[in-house]
Amino acid sequence: MSNGTRIDPEEREPRAIKIRQPKHKGRKIVIAVLCAVLVLALGGGVFAFIEYGPDFLDFTTVFISTGTPSESEEPAEDEPLQSSQPEIPEEPVSEPEQVVTEEPIEEDPEHEEDVDEPEVPAEPPKPEIPKDEWFMILVNKENPLPEGFTVETAVIDGSNHAVDTRIAADLSAMVAAGNEAGLDFVFYTAYRSVEKQNELFAAGKTDVPGGFGEHNSGLAVDIGNAGNADFSGSAEEAWLLEHAHEYGFILRYPEGKEDITGFKHEPWHFRYVGREQAKLVFESGLCLEEYLAQ
Repeated sequence: MSNGTRIDPEEREPRAIKIRQPKHKGRKIVIAVLCAVLVLALGGGVFAFIEYGPDFLDFTTVFISTGTPSESEEPAEDEPLQSSQPEIPEEPVSEPEQVVTEEPIEEDPEHEEDVDEPEVPAEPPKPEIPKDEWFMILVNKENPLPEGFTVETAVIDGSNHAVDTRIAADLSAMVAAGNEAGLDFVFYTAYRSVEKQNELFAAGKTDVPGGFGEHNSGLAVDIGNAGNADFSGSAEEAWLLEHAHEYGFILRYPEGKEDITGFKHEPWHFRYVGREQAKLVFESGLCLEEYLAQ
């Protein structure tokens, strides 16, 4: 240069050209990014609100107050977000029924046996005793026949004794059955009038006056066996004890009942009470006084 030589402008060394950026361009970029984020956030919020409804607001409240939930607290992708606050039901929920828990029953072998045993059916009520019927009249030393008592009698076949006509048929049937079994019955006494009873009482041949004896009713017979053999222990006695009730007759003065009947045991004295009642008396093992006292 000092030598005055000019350098051609094209031969000069190029200098770096500094391009100046506008002063506010970076700020605009930041603002644009923020706006984009805001738009995305608002869009996502609107979408979440439409998708999940009011529950999203509760979630955003919790999210803003507590920060981003941890991975363990994040709900599954296919499950809607749920609020940490319980929903208020629209209708009051009724209180659950209280369950009463019964205390266990201790096992008791005896108790189990009682449960397993079949129920015993109740005994049927006993039939009413027809105490007012003519065939159930009670005659003994304390109960005489009613005043003015009368009875229509019929003679027993093959004898000179009579009984109440209403029992003649059953008596004949009983004698016929005994005869078929090879027995031979005889009658010592049957119906006896009140006058005849008083005669015997005065003579000391009986211990009850007229009206207090069963023979005065026409419902009683004294049965023996042929040949005047001892009746006690005979085949005739054994058969009558087993079958007399089938024809309406009972042993009137059984052994062991003397204090109740007022008479000593008489194995030959049978009294008519009807077939139905005779069966019940026989099965009960009671004498007539005991049976009527039920």
